[in-house]
Amino acid sequence: MITKNIFPISLLLLLISCYNTILSIVIIMSLILVSKLIKEPRLTYVSLITVLLIMMINSYLSIETKQRLSTITAYSNAKKPQFTGKLIYTYHNKIIIKTQKGYTLTGYLPKNHLFKLNLDDTVRLTGTYNPPSTPTNPGQYNNLKYAIHHKKLGSIYIKSLKVLKKNTSVSLNKASYHVKKKITKHHQKSLPMPHSSIYSALIFGENYAELNHDLKQLFKKAGLIHAIVVSGSQVSLVLGMCHIVINWLGIYRYYQLIFLVPISIFFFILTGGGESVLRAIIMAHTLFIIKFGLGYRSSTLHVISFTAFLMIIMDPFVIYKIGAILSFLATFSLVFGTDLVKQQLPKRFSPKLNEFISIGIAPWMFTTPVLIIKFQSLPIGSLVSNIILVQLIEYTVIIGFTGTLLGIVLPPIAHVLHQLAWVCIDLIIHVSTWVTHLPFADIPINQHNLTTGLFLLACFICFKTSLPLKTKLTSCLCLILIGINSYFIRYNNSVIITQLDIGQGDATLIKTNQFTCLIDTGPPYDKRLGSITYSVLLPALRYYGIQTLDALILTHFDQDHVGNLKPLLATIPIKKIIHNGNLHSYLKKHNISLPNNTLEQSVCYGDRIRSKLITISFLNPCNNTAQLSKNNQSLVFKLSKPPYSMLFTGDIEKEMEYRLLQHHSNSLPSTLLKVAHHGSKTSTTHKFLSTVKPIHSIISAGKNNSYNHPHLAVLATLNDYGKIWRTDQTGAIIIHMTKTLTIKSFIKK
Repeated sequence: MITKNIFPISLLLLLISCYNTILSIVIIMSLILVSKLIKEPRLTYVSLITVLLIMMINSYLSIETKQRLSTITAYSNAKKPQFTGKLIYTYHNKIIIKTQKGYTLTGYLPKNHLFKLNLDDTVRLTGTYNPPSTPTNPGQYNNLKYAIHHKKLGSIYIKSLKVLKKNTSVSLNKASYHVKKKITKHHQKSLPMPHSSIYSALIFGENYAELNHDLKQLFKKAGLIHAIVVSGSQVSLVLGMCHIVINWLGIYRYYQLIFLVPISIFFFILTGGGESVLRAIIMAHTLFIIKFGLGYRSSTLHVISFTAFLMIIMDPFVIYKIGAILSFLATFSLVFGTDLVKQQLPKRFSPKLNEFISIGIAPWMFTTPVLIIKFQSLPIGSLVSNIILVQLIEYTVIIGFTGTLLGIVLPPIAHVLHQLAWVCIDLIIHVSTWVTHLPFADIPINQHNLTTGLFLLACFICFKTSLPLKTKLTSCLCLILIGINSYFIRYNNSVIITQLDIGQGDATLIKTNQFTCLIDTGPPYDKRLGSITYSVLLPALRYYGIQTLDALILTHFDQDHVGNLKPLLATIPIKKIIHNGNLHSYLKKHNISLPNNTLEQSVCYGDRIRSKLITISFLNPCNNTAQLSKNNQSLVFKLSKPPYSMLFTGDIEKEMEYRLLQHHSNSLPSTLLKVAHHGSKTSTTHKFLSTVKPIHSIISAGKNNSYNHPHLAVLATLNDYGKIWRTDQTGAIIIHMTKTLTIKSFIKK
């Protein structure tokens, strides 16, 4: 058994080594020992070769990672970086260039630009460069790691562009671009938006179609993002059609590869490339060569293993690419997992129904562990949508391919097929929308839940095996201990306050085991971070396992504090919005409607929010607020968790500080101070600080912001009262209040 599967075993060891070299070496040494015991020399040779490969690939990954990081760092540190490369992609005001060393850079041209560009032109770019960055918040995606693995330099907002060399020669890249334009126009004539873009994406992938953000989010939430990534089904369809035509032409099968390989390369370029389509093409051609070229029979497992080996040799970083990992797991599940699922289904189901269900369940089972670890998410909605829609999507792809080809020679028949596809896409959109609104569609999984889940799974497996009763009782004891551990963690007395790094703005997350609250939502967009809702807020909520906010406190209605209210209302349930009385005018101005189950409350001095562990007491005045500036209308409140407390001051200025000192000086002393107005010189006076007496001061400000926040005078004043924590320097600031007070920054200095 071992010797028959030497190749797959070697691949597995190679993959393990890239994540844990010591573990893989231990396994290999064990295999060598086993080979000596069972007198199987081939196993020894393969183990030694695998060790050599592991050493070579790990060395390459280490050296290349350092090289790529130093390249990105060099561009980041340059005062006016210039980028020279060949234009490989253009769509509206977005371009992508590839440098001589193989790095890609995404550029954004001004909306009304006058540049005349052609693919394969050599250009030089200058402008505002945004290098890929490391995460500065809990749960945030690591763009730098992604850039290193994919050899990307980040993005640039182009101010000047110079064409160094015009390329007028014909190339596959140019040919695929013109074919793409014609097919896109054909789809847009046949179907309305957004159906036409989904139609193109289902057939040729999202890179081809340029889906808008909302559609991508819909497919992502519904667990159907794989449907708009070109993979085995599209490749099989293209090569299958070509194979039929080639056979019809009477071309001998030994020479068919001469035609199939160029077609595969062209299709790869047409779809924008990607690990999943490359995997499908290599597998298809490997099977063809083994079967027809060599006349051998080989197991699918060996073909998958060979494909993985070949892709690792071509690009060792592929082992870190989530697209490649999910593609191989999905393929593995369809080959080996569907039969396992069928065995567990009721026997009264018909064979066709069993096949239908197993094709939906198997890929979900194999890919979900990776999604949980990578994205801290249990996508139950994905299971539902895949069972319902996976076959419909396959049929839509077939209809789309056929309709697109017939559109060239038989437009009337193509029109009928396009209309049928329209109905299918409409159904896909409606079912996807329904799935995303299911209460269990996407369950956040934090680290503790993941650990507990793995223990429960292990104990369940123990009970399913024919182990002695004593062993099963031991497993039961483990379950009880895990339950007790979960109880104490769930009901401990910890309060976590996270001052998020959202650029120039404010957003603070409060979490106890009975209460969750977000204070302000930050600006809608930041050049460094991108969309604050999707790059910072939602990942942070997911990281902490928060599915519902008990309260959203809006200190005032400047965009840097409430810029993400609309998308937040659309993506996460919020029980109550606490505000200063100006909510309705803001909602009306920005055309936002509150969900029916979201309450709202205007608060001022005397109002309180109480939970088991904390009390939030509001100090802002109730009367004579209309004549105040917008900043001075900010909510001011004190969070108390004895013996500690934290004072939140919004964007108040000196005028409001004096007013608070006059009326509520006894309520102001606090352990921590959330410094007003991002550290602006308009507030934070000596007199105010001498009353608050903070031990720690928290400042939320954007890195290199145009306001020069925090001001030097304010920093000098704060230095007299304790330690200063700044999001622009150290990222998110995480405060733990238990019996002791612990503060740490997300970025370690």
